[in-house]
Amino acid sequence: MLAAERQARIVQRIERTDHVSVDELAAWLETSAATIRRDLSGLEQAGLLQRVHGGAAALAKRAEAPVPTPEDEALASAVYGRLAGGDAVILEGRLVMPIVARKLVAKPMRTIVVTNQLDIAETLLRGSGIDVIMLGGKLHPAGYTLPQPLGASDLKFLVANKAFIEVEGVHGAAGMTTTAVEEARFKHDLLQHALRKTVVAPASRWGLVFSHRIAQVSEVDSWITTRLDSEQRDAAATLTCEIVESAA
Repeated sequence: MLAAERQARIVQRIERTDHVSVDELAAWLETSAATIRRDLSGLEQAGLLQRVHGGAAALAKRAEAPVPTPEDEALASAVYGRLAGGDAVILEGRLVMPIVARKLVAKPMRTIVVTNQLDIAETLLRGSGIDVIMLGGKLHPAGYTLPQPLGASDLKFLVANKAFIEVEGVHGAAGMTTTAVEEARFKHDLLQHALRKTVVAPASRWGLVFSHRIAQVSEVDSWITTRLDSEQRDAAATLTCEIVESAA
């Protein structure tokens, strides 16, 4: 097993269990305790977990909004560029979509926006000509909402002409993936309510596979990403969906 794959599995395990020991990880991944300790040290330095005595634990949940990166800004500009007056659009994701909302308020157009995130809804309410449909759910500590099943309410009748959904991994065979089953189910369901389905992830997410599939590549129309290098572009050329590289 490659180190990158092993470390991705460690992060996923800790996200599910909150705490795991070195010995448990070594047995699960069939490797040495020394290798696991090196992995945990690297993952801690990357800010993905915290070391504790005998193992590692998930980072404490924080209410602060994530700080946008240049990649997030570039992706948001590409998403905004695909919006048009009269759209009914689904925006889902906590890194890029709040920036899209701010762009919509700064340069408003007549739109209907469906979202499950409080920060997006609050931002859009400051704009003119924007109708906001807020999906219900359980309040998440990071400030957005977790889904209720769409079929449990009149939202099952919702139709949008466009959906923009953030994903964690993009892979030719595995499709669009994420780490949590509830999140995968919700994102998948949202895509079914849109006539044109677009996923959003930076080029660094190409080739990554996480534990739960949101959609097969054939189920989406477009992938908005950042600038691909020549090797990534050649590999992604086999995808059946449109690839949109942001200009930034």
